Amino acid sequence: MKITLRRSHALSTMAAGLLLATFGVTTAFAADTPLLSNRYELPRNYESEISAAEAYLKAVVGEDEHEDRNEHEGEGKRPVIVDVRSIPEHLAGHPKGAYNLPYPFIVQDCATISADGACTGPGPKTNQPDADFVAAVEQAIPDKDTPIYTLCRTGHRSVLAANLLTADGYKHVRNIWQGFVGQTKVDFYLQGPLDLNHDGVITDDDKDGWRYYQHLPYTRKLIPERLFQPYLYLYYAK
Repeated sequence: MKITLRRSHALSTMAAGLLLATFGVTTAFAADTPLLSNRYELPRNYESEISAAEAYLKAVVGEDEHEDRNEHEGEGKRPVIVDVRSIPEHLAGHPKGAYNLPYPFIVQDCATISADGACTGPGPKTNQPDADFVAAVEQAIPDKDTPIYTLCRTGHRSVLAANLLTADGYKHVRNIWQGFVGQTKVDFYLQGPLDLNHDGVITDDDKDGWRYYQHLPYTRKLIPERLFQPYLYLYYAK
């Protein structure tokens, strides 16, 4: 029911837009009006969303070096991925060359963790203050024209981070929509989980993120200068 209502709202909005366009009427939103366009329907003040696949091509493979730049990216600048997941999550796997600048928490203590390094239950967290996160990004990526793609586990923390960076003056921030792990897809009509790989069970392999169903390459290799420097020792702790 909730999805149906959202679809109806979207169709109504589309219809209204067509009518306005037909009669030559335009609408404008205030520059500071938050836009809802991510999977968690959180306010969006950053540039836009980007798929995990496109982020891989542009930031890891670098296909965009052979393409004309567009309004989403700073001219002539290579995009970078800022992985805002916790240090254990980054250690368990991340896109090649990604920065790890955790937000809104740095580590979490818990009894059990998943294969991707995330806690599977509650536990105390070492939080990352907004100002400290922004300062860490400014130190690692001082040029605010650099295209930044924020990444987290499912696309929630990365939205929060993207908004902070945009407020700080970064001009080309995009959020990786699905995240590194992603979420289980839901059938629109039946409202049930989708078995994307048709193996008869719903597992992490059916989640739509970078690591699982999309099977995009990732690595555990660390680049010291791209890690969160105040907690550098945690990356190498045994």
